Amino acid sequence: MQRKTLYDNADYACPIVGTCLTVAELRRICRKCGDPVSEDASDYDAHVFLVGQAKVPGGGPAKYLQRFLDKKFRKELRAFLRVDDPAELRRMWRERADAGDVPGPFWAMMSHPTAPDALLRDIYGEVHMLSHRVGAANRADLARLTRLEEKLAEAEAALEESKAVLRQAVAVWKSRCREAMEALSVERNKRQAAERERISLREAIENSAVAAVSRERDYLRAQLVDAVARLEATEAEAGRQALALERAHAETASLRRDLADREGEVEALEASLFTALGDAAAAHAAHAAHHADAPESLVDHAGCACRERGLPEGSCGEACACRAAQAGLAGKRVLYVGGRCSLVSHYKLLAAKFGCELVHHDGGREQSAHRLWELLGAADAVVCPVDCVSHEACALVKQACKGCLKPLVLARSSGLSSLARSLTELGSGHAH
Repeated sequence: MQRKTLYDNADYACPIVGTCLTVAELRRICRKCGDPVSEDASDYDAHVFLVGQAKVPGGGPAKYLQRFLDKKFRKELRAFLRVDDPAELRRMWRERADAGDVPGPFWAMMSHPTAPDALLRDIYGEVHMLSHRVGAANRADLARLTRLEEKLAEAEAALEESKAVLRQAVAVWKSRCREAMEALSVERNKRQAAERERISLREAIENSAVAAVSRERDYLRAQLVDAVARLEATEAEAGRQALALERAHAETASLRRDLADREGEVEALEASLFTALGDAAAAHAAHAAHHADAPESLVDHAGCACRERGLPEGSCGEACACRAAQAGLAGKRVLYVGGRCSLVSHYKLLAAKFGCELVHHDGGREQSAHRLWELLGAADAVVCPVDCVSHEACALVKQACKGCLKPLVLARSSGLSSLARSLTELGSGHAH
């Protein structure tokens, strides 16, 4: 019996495209079809286009998509096509789904020639509910990320306080050591003077009365003993100060290692944020596709789906209630000066979630200042991370924004979370 085609599964075209294709594959197939979806269109627009083409009988895009899925999941197709018993098909699906392997078995079941409709409906319902569970997991991950960032900020504040205390202690120890060395020098001078005086007295003994010289000698000897005792006490104090200084150096090394550990934690948090953004975008595509045909009157505007999923506000579709909160950025062009070039694609993806277009200038590393002036003239607002930009570019941006009365946000860091806060500030109209 011939396998079912995409047209035969028109009712399930949306979950098939959303589950079995990654975002990159979705874009690549759109380009293969003559690029009917522009590059600046959203992933949702590309998804809607392919779903519509899958329902066209005998269409070129539908045939290409059919061949692509058959080639991508040929191993799963061979395994499932050997089985005709519904109970065995259900068992194989359950085993793969429990192991986390959903896309390949889902396409194999949807295109199976003898799979009963009741089993297909059960599998569709399970895949649909899986998108909701993924959204809930993303929200929990973002909440944990927020808590970790707060803990990191507290640790950095404590570290800065410890550094200040340590610097003050080092300054005190250096001052004490300097005073001890000065006292030691004075005592040495006194000892040398006493020695010279002793020699002079010895010469005087030869020309003076023995009794007078003896009394003077005893007096000088007592002074010398006292000076030596004070000198030894001073040297002992200097030794203690040197030991304290060595301990201070050891504490400084320990604090530097702690700072390196905190920087490693920040890098791990940003990596988790990249993963969370990618997962959130995939979950949003599946959710938005499922509700694409729902009447507007049935959409719940009271609870925003992007907020419930932990996505950036305004990223769940035209009917989202939080579009009003982002009206200040809708359709605007934001210039990002500086930052890390490896994150430019993530910067643009995050800006798209806020409904605006982000253009990037590297702050003068490779791009010229003339290009920066051109971008400033076409931008509606500017974001500049002060930790990853040259002083010249930062001063130029400040001067240009002040002269053109354009909003400017000086972000504390070049991370994604800092950019999200800056875009929120621009959207709310609180930028300088």
